[in-house]
Amino acid sequence: MGLAKLIYSLSPAWLQTAMVTAQGFVFNHRRMDVRLARRLLAERRESQWWDEDRFQRYQEIRLRDHITFAATHIPYYKGLFKSLGMNPRDVRTVEDLGRLPLLEKSVIRKSPDAFLWGGKRSRSWNKLFTSGTTGSPMELFSSRESFTRSWSFVFRLREWTGLNDPIFPRRAQFTGRNIIPDKRIEIDRAFWRRNFAGNALLMSTTHLSQDTVEAYAEAIGRFSPELVDGYPSAIQIVARFAMARALELPSPRAIITSAETLVPDDRRVIESAFGCKVFNQYASSDTGAFICDCEEGNLHLNPEFGICEILTPEGRPARPGEEGEIVTTSFCNTEQVFIRYKIGDLAVRGPDEKCPCGRMMPRIEAVTGRVDDILFIPERGFVGRLDPIFKSLNGIWEAQIVQESLERLRVKVVPEPGFDGSSRAALEASLHEKVGPDVDVVIDEVKEIPRGPNGKFQSVISLCKDRYPRMA
Repeated sequence: MGLAKLIYSLSPAWLQTAMVTAQGFVFNHRRMDVRLARRLLAERRESQWWDEDRFQRYQEIRLRDHITFAATHIPYYKGLFKSLGMNPRDVRTVEDLGRLPLLEKSVIRKSPDAFLWGGKRSRSWNKLFTSGTTGSPMELFSSRESFTRSWSFVFRLREWTGLNDPIFPRRAQFTGRNIIPDKRIEIDRAFWRRNFAGNALLMSTTHLSQDTVEAYAEAIGRFSPELVDGYPSAIQIVARFAMARALELPSPRAIITSAETLVPDDRRVIESAFGCKVFNQYASSDTGAFICDCEEGNLHLNPEFGICEILTPEGRPARPGEEGEIVTTSFCNTEQVFIRYKIGDLAVRGPDEKCPCGRMMPRIEAVTGRVDDILFIPERGFVGRLDPIFKSLNGIWEAQIVQESLERLRVKVVPEPGFDGSSRAALEASLHEKVGPDVDVVIDEVKEIPRGPNGKFQSVISLCKDRYPRMA
């Protein structure tokens, strides 16, 4: 455990709030340029009403510049164009982009610095991690400008929901971060911390249970947020329990769900319990694509974000109603460039007809590649979004968590060089932070982890759902 983490775990709630707020201040000023954010938001506000021809022209201009930049400054693409005998000027249209190979995550992991500007890391860049949909997060780097550029699309979505201040709305966020140390639970009985710098109430998703949901509902009510956002797996649990117990929830302007698949039944329950509209958002940490609901409840690609291909297993573009793999070329990040990047998620292409919202942005019927089981732990309640336990752990190619019983979890790990006894201990300790000390954790090293139907990878699986309590 690092010194800062140790100090945080031993601190009283008021000091933890101060530390969370300090981190929020760092986020606001080191990662993001607020003045630039407001300028970019104004541009997004105008571009959202472009017609198809204008979007196409914009993408082609940005694509040419992006390809030229990559071939000049990114070592991997310098070598790629040389090996293919291609000139960057050969890629002028979206169709031309198909001449370049698809980029697999395994290629990035073998030579991560080859995808960085100049081939080396800068201390001034922000360092993040992918969400680890396959249980194997990657390091990500971006400048303050690139980070702000990506987040400007989040701010535009928040405007679509009707928020007055889309950059700093008063919001309750269901987070997967370990913000509540176990030793503070019985003392405080508060499963949240305030981030005053971000105008947010951060709510732990780890401690949701039948015994705590009333406290969550009361805390949200006292805070009275304009926006509730976070994992749908957590928000729908609060909604179902609140409805079953006739608990009153506040009615914010909107709810934005992200990071997981939002199924129609969960949307219905959340909207009914909170009395407001749910907007679904899909955005990968590696700035691969941005897809979100409009006011009419239809998912749209955001073309200014980059080029998003939906490709069938045969490699052709999916037709309306067909499912395919999401392949992205983002224009947002110049510090770490991925072209035709296979994110690993699946989507169904939407219809060609214009959406009633009036925007000509391409439509997506559904994002289908992020379906994980939610675990129930008797001492903790329902626990979702376990991928944070893998962050900052070295030597793991990919991993899968299988709940064999309410008392036992098995973690299948495909190791890489560097995975040793200390890695195992760190992984076990990180998982115990999420599920509690009484759950038996078994770690198995395996050569590979089988995929499910359609090649989907499920990072969390429960084999004992029949022993779960009913949620409604």
